[in-house]
Amino acid sequence: MPVPTIARLVGGVRRRPVLVGGGAVTAVVVVTLSILLTGNDAPSPRADNVSRNFRACLLVSPTNATDAGLARAAWQGMQQAARAGHVNAQRFPTPTIDAKAALPYINGAVQQHCGLIIAVGAGMKPATEAAATANPHQRFALVGGASSHPRIAAVAATDGSKGLSAKVESLIARLTPPDA
Repeated sequence: MPVPTIARLVGGVRRRPVLVGGGAVTAVVVVTLSILLTGNDAPSPRADNVSRNFRACLLVSPTNATDAGLARAAWQGMQQAARAGHVNAQRFPTPTIDAKAALPYINGAVQQHCGLIIAVGAGMKPATEAAATANPHQRFALVGGASSHPRIAAVAATDGSKGLSAKVESLIARLTPPDA
């Protein structure tokens, strides 16, 4: 049997272009269908719409070691509430505990539509109270401090970080709307 030369193959393609083109299309369709029909056993990524979730925001500032421990415990409680579902936990650092300097950061959290703004430390009290007065629709919590303002919930830090985490988680759960 003679070996076909390149000239003979090219000549065959020129004489039967529809046949060769149809064969190429058939080959592409067969390969594509075999890839699509065999599938991939890897689970497809799941995307959740979190835009309607309740948003809890933590404002922390670089302060003393006590406030840093309170901030860690509060953040842990917020993360536990988020794992329970329908809560977005966000953390906003503030550069200082001075009331005048912290107030824009608290107002920024208000503009982010946080359902609950949690401030840590007694140094955040004046700014939190000023923001609560200026934003009557907003809910606030103060960890490690007390306030007589009606929209500021005080979260006492008396029983260690585990107890504080549970209190923060419970506060968020209480404020989360049932349809969130």
